Amino acid sequence: MTPPVRFLGAGGAHDVTLGNSAALIEWEDKTFLIDCGFTVYPRLVEYRLVEKIDAICITHLHDDHIGSLSALLYHRHFLSKLPPIPIIAGSAELFAKIYTYLHFLMGEVEKFAQVLYPSEFASHVLAIPTARLHVAHMPSCAYLFTSKSMNILYSGDIGEPVPILHDAAWIAAHQPLYVFHDIAFHHTPTHCYYQALYPFLGQVRLWGYHCNPQDAPHDNKIPLVHDTFLLK
Repeated sequence: MTPPVRFLGAGGAHDVTLGNSAALIEWEDKTFLIDCGFTVYPRLVEYRLVEKIDAICITHLHDDHIGSLSALLYHRHFLSKLPPIPIIAGSAELFAKIYTYLHFLMGEVEKFAQVLYPSEFASHVLAIPTARLHVAHMPSCAYLFTSKSMNILYSGDIGEPVPILHDAAWIAAHQPLYVFHDIAFHHTPTHCYYQALYPFLGQVRLWGYHCNPQDAPHDNKIPLVHDTFLLK
């Protein structure tokens, strides 16, 4: 079974060739866009996907994750004449900062988007708070997409494995579990060191993103999304 995930980009923050890490997930008859960094909007236009998105999940507010969000919202409103799109924020702090960010850029937010908590949009999309596990000042969260046939966990940027993965009972209750996790091939406090994910390889189906495959060391055991899930 292949999870219904397509990456618009899977590189690091400054990788304009591989693009900012962002994914489309087809789930329960909806198309979710996870993050909208500065390279994402042009690719949505290129692949004619602007009008096909039903909701946007935001993991955190770095520019490689929200840098073209307002451009996408303006396009949908002014060019596509679409109603405001749900933007899902996984915590109260993230909600407030997204709303403030959009208000500063766009004025009347409600003309362009509805900022919602996951529970206000769908019962099958859940947030896992990861605040300050990426950088100290930054609210963030991972997202879990649930169904009877599979579950998908998308980490966002985080300096360690998503904490819930350390709960063996939780993993057992969410099988089959497909995990898309940011990884780094060197030690850094802001992204998960690839070897830190090795203990989970036998428990979940795991892929790494937010990296350049050419930098992968010879002992890397984690398959990368670039080989299977990158939109081409």
